[in-house]
Amino acid sequence: MKKRVYMDYASTTPLDPRVFKVMTPFFLEKIGNPSSIHFEGVLAKKGLEESRVKVAKILQAHADEIIFTSGGTESNNLAIFGVVKNLEKSGLSIAKMHFVTTVIEHSSVLECFRELESRGAKVDYAPVKSNGIVDPKIIEKLLRRETVLVSIGYTNNEIGTIQPLREVSKIIKNLSAVKGQESIIKGFSSLIFHTDASQAPLYLDCMTERLGVDLMTLDGHKMYGPKGVGALYVKRGNLIQPIFEGGGQERGFRATTENVPAIVGFAKAFEIAVSMRIKESARLEKLRNYFYSKVLQNTGIEGLGNITVNGDLNERLPNNINISVTGLDAEFAVLKLDARGIACSTKSSCLGSEGGSYVVRALGGSAKRSLESLRFTFGRSTVKADIDYLLIQLKSIIAKP
Repeated sequence: MKKRVYMDYASTTPLDPRVFKVMTPFFLEKIGNPSSIHFEGVLAKKGLEESRVKVAKILQAHADEIIFTSGGTESNNLAIFGVVKNLEKSGLSIAKMHFVTTVIEHSSVLECFRELESRGAKVDYAPVKSNGIVDPKIIEKLLRRETVLVSIGYTNNEIGTIQPLREVSKIIKNLSAVKGQESIIKGFSSLIFHTDASQAPLYLDCMTERLGVDLMTLDGHKMYGPKGVGALYVKRGNLIQPIFEGGGQERGFRATTENVPAIVGFAKAFEIAVSMRIKESARLEKLRNYFYSKVLQNTGIEGLGNITVNGDLNERLPNNINISVTGLDAEFAVLKLDARGIACSTKSSCLGSEGGSYVVRALGGSAKRSLESLRFTFGRSTVKADIDYLLIQLKSIIAKP
């Protein structure tokens, strides 16, 4: 097979060999169930709890605030439905609950809120500006006395934009202080703030107190860890209830035998991500900006006209490129690039064969823009020669659609 250029790191990342190394003993030697009290179980339990402490330390959180899950989708579901179940248990009917999110959230967030709407809840979907960033003032206008949860992704998985979580958090805390004087339900005085930070750990600080969040979703395979493992940070307090039954694992919040090898790998991947964050972010930002300079200034790459950058040029992840090319059939272009050895995407891989990107559509502009978008996301293997090759191949497929 010809040399491949992988540019779909937002979809998934390869497993770091250092991560695989620490996972291996828990497949072959430390094989016990962490709930067992015999020697093998104790070894597994030690690996599990050491991993929990590592993740908590990175987030500057308490170890008992970390719940391990099967990935980002489960963490999002546990956060959202867990809050609802907790409030229902306290006596608040779902018809009296109000939620706020944005129109560009990951489908595992949006589908949860659509389900809640079908049950009678009220949900407001905040628009974003043309640069893909939500205005905190819009969020503030949408909040009401009945609002129980706000969910805004830290970064967008398609266009890479970084949302102003701290500003939104300040607004929420101010409103919570007011709500505390006239709570809609006894014992509930705070508005809960959740963020899906699955795409953030490689490049952004995820310390929970600094961001001001109560719930945070993380996903292992987005940061060179194993697939099938994630975590949910849950701030101390009466915030959520488990969403399925079956056992007392993860302090009763997530019933099933913990996937210890994957959890150990998750923690190691997170540690490595933090250690490489500054240097790798700077390196990838240079590559990203090099690509955009070639495209936007058309320096030596004639034929790449009629290109629109989707999302803010500065407030975005350093590895993210998302463009729309007028007249381009993006799905066909992905196949053409694949045939030339370049792996990329048009939108979130979780959307399958659905239409164009709803994220790009939310930015406005031409109705066809969402069908003409391509996403390139770089990673640790990406070098400048890969960008030059990409530019050459883009010119080729655009010139000969």
